[in-house]
Amino acid sequence: MTILGARVFHWLSIAIFAGAILMSLEMVAVRLYAPYFGYSIYVGGTTICIVMGALVAGYAIGGLLADAVRAELMLFSAILIAALWQLLVLSTMRFLLIRLAEASEVTGVTLATLIIFVPSMIALAATGPILVRLVADAGSVGRAAGLVYALSTLGSMAGILLTIFWLLPTAGTETTLRLLCGISFLMGASGVRSIEHPARRKLAVALAIVPIPFLPLLPTLGWSEGSVWTAESAYNLVRVVRNGSQWLLQLNHPLSIHTIRDASGMWTGYYYDHFALGPVLVPTKRALVLGMGGGSSIRSMRLTAPVVWIDAVEIDPKVVEASTRFFGIDAADPHLRVHVADARRWLSKNRERYDLVQLDVYQGGPYVPFYLVTEEFFRLVRSRMNDDGLLMMNVFDTGRETKLLFTLAATLRRAFPCVMVGQTDAGNYMLFAFTRSRSGEWIRSRLATVQVNARLRDLQVREISPPAGTSVFIDDVAPVEAMTRRMLTAR
Repeated sequence: MTILGARVFHWLSIAIFAGAILMSLEMVAVRLYAPYFGYSIYVGGTTICIVMGALVAGYAIGGLLADAVRAELMLFSAILIAALWQLLVLSTMRFLLIRLAEASEVTGVTLATLIIFVPSMIALAATGPILVRLVADAGSVGRAAGLVYALSTLGSMAGILLTIFWLLPTAGTETTLRLLCGISFLMGASGVRSIEHPARRKLAVALAIVPIPFLPLLPTLGWSEGSVWTAESAYNLVRVVRNGSQWLLQLNHPLSIHTIRDASGMWTGYYYDHFALGPVLVPTKRALVLGMGGGSSIRSMRLTAPVVWIDAVEIDPKVVEASTRFFGIDAADPHLRVHVADARRWLSKNRERYDLVQLDVYQGGPYVPFYLVTEEFFRLVRSRMNDDGLLMMNVFDTGRETKLLFTLAATLRRAFPCVMVGQTDAGNYMLFAFTRSRSGEWIRSRLATVQVNARLRDLQVREISPPAGTSVFIDDVAPVEAMTRRMLTAR
């Protein structure tokens, strides 16, 4: 290979790595924000929009730098700037995010992305036009542009796949960010030969190599502080926290509590306890739990139906691990089968029928996956239930007009003849969807037989009547995220 050929090969490899790091940073950003801003389409969409803006700026700046006399020096200077900014934000990221978390999710994510990721992304995006100029000097402009952007896109694809399937689930967010920073420094170091002055070359080498050994010593994000156990999966940052006699399962945001277990007794004092009412309201031999979490609803149900057969579906394997290690779910229980799967996909393949279905499917925050609250989904659930069955659904709605609650009830009524509601906590409701028509008097008579907990016996369950014109969620249009966001901002 000629010297020119070796340099072109080097430049093209830079295109691949720069594209990979850019997209990997974008994938990491959404996970990084989850404990501070939650998981929602607003977090993901805002991040993508700001990243696209960074690419626009980077390409424009890169076009100007490409016309410089020493374009190769500009190329590796841009890469080193990207690496140095990543190093800087790694040192200050926790401080920034804690303070930005006080803003709304859109404002906070916008500011966080502008500060933490945009400078590095602009610098990395600027390498594209510069590389086109350099490669074009060894051939034609058209072929150079096509090759550079094809390889950059290929690198972007590799960065996305490696990040979501390997780096984040196995190494975690912090290690991924440090690895990307280290690779950026090495990329910058690979171009020091473009510096002719010996003293400046030595300085550049030191600037690119010396920070790498110190990356593991940088301040951590502190996600494990105060936690008994912490893990990252493809879906969540999972934390188990002990608070006095209570064990809490947190998913992503510290306020997003998905399971509570009280070591001092069987009851938690929260909405999970009300799932014990299912076997009281309908004869229950087989039950299905969609969104198992740490298993609080299973333990409650077992208090009124000790030998019920249960299929529990939970999408996150790390949540399942936490449930068995810290929340009393027995993996060897012969009456319990735990399935690690998406609730809707699993239900569409499973043909068994159930007397009772529990639905509690919040995704690491106040948002419900839209496809698990549509008319089509509820009809699918109904098709897997017996003729005298009950679907119980936990709903979080703190809005004055409870529009989300009414919309969910209206959607349920498309598949079930009788839908009732009871308020379990401030802002929390339990919807009861029966496969047969039931009266309020019948419900009250059944609840009067509850002997295990006076709080459950006194639950005021009534038929819910959505206002005229209330829309329903369907697969094609289910603005549950927008409705939830309005409810949160109106509080």
